Amino acid sequence: MDHQGYDFDSHEKAFAVIPKIGGVLSIIGSLLILRDVFLKFKEHKTIPLTTKIMTIITVANLFIGFWENFLSTWMVPKDSIAFLASGNVTSCNFQAFIAVSMYMVVETAYTMLSVLYYITVVRRDWTTQKTQSLTVRFSFLGLPIIIGLGTAISLLATQQYNFDGVYSCGIASYPLNCHYNKDIPCTRAPNAEYILSGLFIYVLACFAVIIIFLSMLLCKVRKQDAESERYSCEYLKGVKGEGRRSNPVAFQSLRYLTAFFIPNIAFIIWGVMDISNIELSDNGWLIAVYLYVILWPLFGALNSLVYFRLRYLNEKKSNPEATWSSLIGKTLSIHPPSRRSTANETLPPPISSLIDEDDLYSPLFEDESAYGSNNEGLLSSAATATDNYSL
Repeated sequence: MDHQGYDFDSHEKAFAVIPKIGGVLSIIGSLLILRDVFLKFKEHKTIPLTTKIMTIITVANLFIGFWENFLSTWMVPKDSIAFLASGNVTSCNFQAFIAVSMYMVVETAYTMLSVLYYITVVRRDWTTQKTQSLTVRFSFLGLPIIIGLGTAISLLATQQYNFDGVYSCGIASYPLNCHYNKDIPCTRAPNAEYILSGLFIYVLACFAVIIIFLSMLLCKVRKQDAESERYSCEYLKGVKGEGRRSNPVAFQSLRYLTAFFIPNIAFIIWGVMDISNIELSDNGWLIAVYLYVILWPLFGALNSLVYFRLRYLNEKKSNPEATWSSLIGKTLSIHPPSRRSTANETLPPPISSLIDEDDLYSPLFEDESAYGSNNEGLLSSAATATDNYSL
């Protein structure tokens, strides 16, 4: 018994506890990405615009992982029917503000990222220097933040934040589900269901834009590969992986799309059901909620796995006899930079780095994969096509 004698069932307890696990994993993953970006900045490396967008996404995931997922019902007002509820109206508003603003930032930033990467591949005149201009940086870095904060502030001013009935505070009416019962008047956020419908439409629109631009990107990359094969240099003939230069872009793009799609499965289901006016059965609702509490908190963790995956494979290929713990240490830059750079200087540049997926780091978010800059003399006619794969 808890909260005025209410007896919580196993599902309600699970809804409050499960997100904390995913929240911790996302916090760790987000901190590792931010640390990696900081080390690059400290070493005076060029930070491409894609990595800056990834940094915004990572910061948003970090805030969501802690304030929404790890704290979960601890921020919910005590008088709410929520297991472990220990907060008040102020803490509820703060949690919802962080959750809504950061969620809008992530959705918008991912959309802008897909657009940016498509532009960098298609537009040959879109150089790294051009992406550093104030107008471009404001468009791609400022817009997600403006949309996120603008949405969250407007909803806070109109008192749209309340306990959402799962494990945190968000856009919801008060009392809970009052808009479904005409006998219970809504004292706060009576139009929350319409605002949620608008949010669902925005999420589905972002997802559609991401799919469209990534599909166009893959088609363009394959077309470029077909054209470059006609003029490929002699050293590419017979090399394992010939004709697969689109794979690094293709597969890595799909991985980030997957990392975006999996945590949003529940939002997509609810969005389609809400827009189509389809009611879920009790079992269907329960399945959707479990997908939400399990997958949504893993957003930051999935991003970090994709971010570091190819770097781990690269270290493993360069050091096939190394232990997994040593490889992870090198992947996460845990060893001193001087030791890492000295060791790497003794390794010859891999000739397959231009064409093998495993020799590339994250082409969507990093420019460290541009080994081709050391081999420009080997393939002058194909260099332009290859350079388009990284910023």
